[in-house]
Amino acid sequence: MRTISLAVSELDYEAFRRAAAREGRPIAQLIREAMSLYRSERIAERTPLTDFPVLVGHRPAAELPGRAEVWDEISAGRRL
Repeated sequence: MRTISLAVSELDYEAFRRAAAREGRPIAQLIREAMSLYRSERIAERTPLTDFPVLVGHRPAAELPGRAEVWDEISAGRRL
């Protein structure tokens, strides 16, 4: 694991401090989870739907993406 230093707003710090106290976990653990979630939702490479194989006969040529992945691509990662 790498160590980083960062400055945060008072509002963000207090929100994370309260959440950490409520859940009985360290603030650092919540921040690591938040970073991981951001990476998986916004940074991680995903296969564009146009790169998935088309149907051959009545069966998919390969595994097709799930509903969440299709919706994410349609909405271009925007949360409505």
